[in-house]
Amino acid sequence: MARVLIATPDMITCDPAWTLPARRRPVIVMALAFGLIVAPAAASGDDNLRSAAEAASEAPSSGSTEQAAATAQAAVEEPSDWREILPGLTIGSQLRLRTESRRNAKFDGARPGNDEDYLLSRFRFDLTWQPSDRVAGVVELQDARIHGERAISETRTPNIFADQLDIHQAYLDVGSPASGSLPVSLRIGRQKLVYGSQRMVSPLEWVNTARVFDGARIRVGAGPDRKLDAFATRLVPVTPTGLNDHGPTGSRMFNSQLHGVYYTDTALVAGATVEGYWLLRRAARLDDAVHTIGTRVDTRHGSWAFDAELAAQTGSYGGLDQRAALVHVGGSYTTALPGRLTLGTAFNLGSGDDDPADGVHGTFDQLYPLGHAYYGYMDLFALQNLRNTEVTAETALPGRARLRIALQDFALVAPGADAWYNVGGAVVHRSADAAISSHVGNELDITIRLPVGPVGLEAGYGRFFGGTYLRDASFALDTADFFYLQTMVGF
Repeated sequence: MARVLIATPDMITCDPAWTLPARRRPVIVMALAFGLIVAPAAASGDDNLRSAAEAASEAPSSGSTEQAAATAQAAVEEPSDWREILPGLTIGSQLRLRTESRRNAKFDGARPGNDEDYLLSRFRFDLTWQPSDRVAGVVELQDARIHGERAISETRTPNIFADQLDIHQAYLDVGSPASGSLPVSLRIGRQKLVYGSQRMVSPLEWVNTARVFDGARIRVGAGPDRKLDAFATRLVPVTPTGLNDHGPTGSRMFNSQLHGVYYTDTALVAGATVEGYWLLRRAARLDDAVHTIGTRVDTRHGSWAFDAELAAQTGSYGGLDQRAALVHVGGSYTTALPGRLTLGTAFNLGSGDDDPADGVHGTFDQLYPLGHAYYGYMDLFALQNLRNTEVTAETALPGRARLRIALQDFALVAPGADAWYNVGGAVVHRSADAAISSHVGNELDITIRLPVGPVGLEAGYGRFFGGTYLRDASFALDTADFFYLQTMVGF
């Protein structure tokens, strides 16, 4: 059984003679933690232990929370599961450590936060209770912290870096009798929402504190190929030093409710998944009621894969009429070359507001996406006022490793009227120059993933090359760099 040691702040500062600059300490702590995790795992020689990459798709500490029965299954495939402490009662845990280093993130050496080095730690412990096939309950605790970067607040609410020991998930699942003609289930409590490609709604596991909602979800399934979800929820703001609640924050998205209906059908078109949805983000105090109506298709034919998503928005945004749209088209081809090299490309468009004075808000509201996965790993862009093209290559390497290389191009739809938004939807820069260039720049991302026993290892490097927009806007710097190293183990 692999053992885990959690890196804590006292590990960084316990020695009075310690003189290494603070911004270098996260790298040292990461290296120590890496050795403490990997060494026992490698020594165990247990091939039945699943990798953390595989565990990441399981619930609740390790990802999706769809099947409580699967949640209770072991991280070790043995007849007797050590995680089942009592009949129907199982435990699970996950530790993730990631060190990040950013250079020129603000494109101005004089601005705070332009260069950052820190270590992120996240530990989860879950308890799953399943007294019958129809009833299951989950409680998951989370402790998320940031070490080594004083410029980042550990107390501000909401927070994506720190959440000192709190209730991350707590929900009850109740299903209809198996003899019923139409399966129906209810989930009520604090939970994750995962839909489609996660371009609209995602638990955002990349972020240290992740994303959860309080509310209820009803699922109606017409056989294994069709399901309809209806949910009424509100995003939970993270209060790092207290219990997470729904107090007012300075964030529009955290002050909002999210309701919706999402339909998934894998039988309508042979070899394809077809989805349709209606989503409502509502914040009465801000006069927001943004309706999103969309559809998505994902299909595979032999070595070819194709997916597309279209969405339109109406309603109101800050009292203005909301009129916006999203377009995504992507495809890939898997070759017969060694490593099964896969080549892919994608185009993404999120509309912008070309006239701020016309009483219509034309900027697409990206809602709650996994933007990190789609619009550059450096998190410089959101699908708002953005035209993005991506080319990717991915291949398997020896030892079950995988290498991914992606090249992105970014341009603004309305560069002289609307803003450049980062992955969280915050304004990076807004120009009133009608003649300013639309081309913001290009990003190169290189990522390698390697499972080692129960441990998932991942390293990535990103380089941003600024375009003419940065020069027209007189940014002090026009390049940026990002490096990260991550380890994750689940039990």
